[in-house]
This record gives sequence, structure tokens and C-alpha cells, in this order.
Amino acid sequence: MNSDERERRRGDLRDVVIDVMLEAGEEGVNSFDRLLEKAALELRKRDGLSAGPRHVLFEPALRPGDPELTLEIVWDLTRQGTLTFGPDASHPNWPHPRRSRFGERAVRRGPDRSHETPGFMKALRLDVADISPDTVVYLKEAVTAFYMDCLLSTCVTLSIAAEGEFLRLLNGAKNSATYGQYFSRIGDGANVAVKISQFKDAISPIRDRFPRAATDELDHNLDTVQSLIRTARKDSGEPAGARPPSRDQTHLYLQLFIPFAKQAKRLRQELKEARYPRLVQLH
Repeated sequence: MNSDERERRRGDLRDVVIDVMLEAGEEGVNSFDRLLEKAALELRKRDGLSAGPRHVLFEPALRPGDPELTLEIVWDLTRQGTLTFGPDASHPNWPHPRRSRFGERAVRRGPDRSHETPGFMKALRLDVADISPDTVVYLKEAVTAFYMDCLLSTCVTLSIAAEGEFLRLLNGAKNSATYGQYFSRIGDGANVAVKISQFKDAISPIRDRFPRAATDELDHNLDTVQSLIRTARKDSGEPAGARPPSRDQTHLYLQLFIPFAKQAKRLRQELKEARYPRLVQLH
């Protein structure tokens, strides 16, 4: 099983484990083997197979390596605070994994269940094939941090990814044979927030020369990047030292990264490959 297959399988198993723990209620399940059995039965159900007699062994529904992945998932959910151990405070040890009070709320919310790294990266690559390897590294870190409820870390790593994609766009604009002169005055020494503002001013007089898909919502997307960067850093570039945004706001930043990256890619293409090159004059 390669890494992509492992991550997809991990996501499937995590959903199954969450459903099993929700169904188990406050008492949870009394052993890890029982959790595996219930997970296997749930997998059979999702595959449209009969669960069979109760005495049928559960192993056929699980693939080699699934028990190890399931154990990793249980400990990940425990670190996140979604699961705890023991039937009650008087017996707090393994077995009896059960959902915590926090977990009751958390696992029922959409973002926690739908926003793991494989799903996010798949959605990103479906819309944006052209993202830099460095951006991919920071995006994976951002999604992992979000999954672990480290919201400020999510914003910091996501802002680095967003800054990197913006700077790729700016570099493409400056090197454009047709439109480069409009962006040449954007200073290399300025911080990224200033560069974004200068970029919006520079593209304003030539915006109508690009297809709408390349510039529609551009200001909104760039404003989102600026807002994200300010969450992590001051305009001077120093750490903001501020309290992190809410989980919902952080999730929104993750969601909005995809349309920003998609538009940045399209605009880079238009700047590089102008369909109808014309002599342009500075205003």
C-alpha cells in the first residue's frame, strides 16, 4: 500500500471509528478487539455485504494493516480530546475507549470529519494542478494542525503557503512580456501585505484585458490572504502574538485557500501567455 492509498484508507477507517463510537454511546466499547469487530461490521454494511451470523469472524472485512491504522486513529482522536479511556473516573484505564464530552460535540461537526489532509489535498489538486512543492509541504502541515486543533499553527503555516503562491503570481506578473511594466514598481523590499496592495493597484488599469475567470473575486481573494497573514504576523513581519481565530474562521481560511490558488494559477497563465499581445503604455 503506497502512501496515498494508506492516507485514503486511514480517512475511511477514521469515519468508521467515529460512527462506531457515536453508536456506542457514553459507555464506549470494552476492548480494542471489540472496536475492530464493530468497525469490520460497519465496513461490511458500507460495502453492501451481509454482516452474517454473530459468530462469524470479523477479519475478512479488514485489510492487512487496518488494525494498526485503527490503533493510530484511536490515539489521534485521544490526543485531540475526542476519545478518552475507561468506563468512568473510577476505572480510567484501557480498555473501554469512549467518546469524551468534547468529542460528542466535535465529531458531529462537519469540519472535523471532512477536513483531513487527503481530502483537502485531493480537492486542491482537482482544482489547482500547478502549486509549488513548498506550498504542498506547508498546506499539509496546516491541515494536520487544524485536525489537532492547533488553530494558530494552522494560520501560520497556511499564511506561508498563501504568501508563497502570491509571490509566484507576482513574479509571473513582473516577468510578463506584455504586462510586466505595470508591476515593475512593486518593491522587492516591501513586506507581503504592501506588495498585495500594490499588486491590486497595478492590475486595476488592465483588469478588463483578462478573462473574467482570471480576475473575478481577485480583490476578495487577495484581501483574504492579507487577513490570514495579519492573523499570524504584524505588518513588520514580526509574530502577531494575537489570540488565534475561532475554529470556524480557521476552517474558512482553509476553504478559501483553494479558490485563491485556482485564480492565481489562471492569472499566471494569462500573464505569461497573452492571447492577443498588444503594446501597452504606462498611465
